[in-house]
Amino acid sequence: MTFKKSFTLFEIIIVIILISVLYTFAIGSFTSKSKKNLHTITLMNLKTELLKFEYEKTIEIQCVEDDLSCFVFSDGVKQDDKISNLFHEQPIVYKYNQNQDKIEYTPLELEEMERYNIVFKYSCDNYGKCSEFIVEDGDDIYIFNDIKLKPIKYKYLGDIDDYFNKKIEEVKDAL
Repeated sequence: MTFKKSFTLFEIIIVIILISVLYTFAIGSFTSKSKKNLHTITLMNLKTELLKFEYEKTIEIQCVEDDLSCFVFSDGVKQDDKISNLFHEQPIVYKYNQNQDKIEYTPLELEEMERYNIVFKYSCDNYGKCSEFIVEDGDDIYIFNDIKLKPIKYKYLGDIDDYFNKKIEEVKDAL
């Protein structure tokens, strides 16, 4: 008497169920990792993280006044990614100069007829050139300079004068 080795219908169903469960966990953990990365974006790593997105001409982040959440725009198209917790209170943004003139942004109007007041906007082009400005976020001051990958962090707004005076002296010494 010879027995034919084969799987029963019950064994096949169990294998399919196990593969489905493993696949669901694998895809779920991959998705949660990509979403988790959005929550770890800070002002110190903003440029680095923003340049990781796919874009051809420009990548931009715009943060709204209502809940301080931020939208990501790739080549002018709003992405599904939404960044929260970049700011805990409304930032004050100044021009990248010694006068510290405040920047006022035009409101963001989306296709859904939604209008948002913008409190922060940061963009980079396809050459890696990014916005330059000074941001006051609570107790910290950040100088976003296009040359540097990370912003320079200061404790007091008065330190900005020293920063620009030092840069002016460096240029004078170079000549």
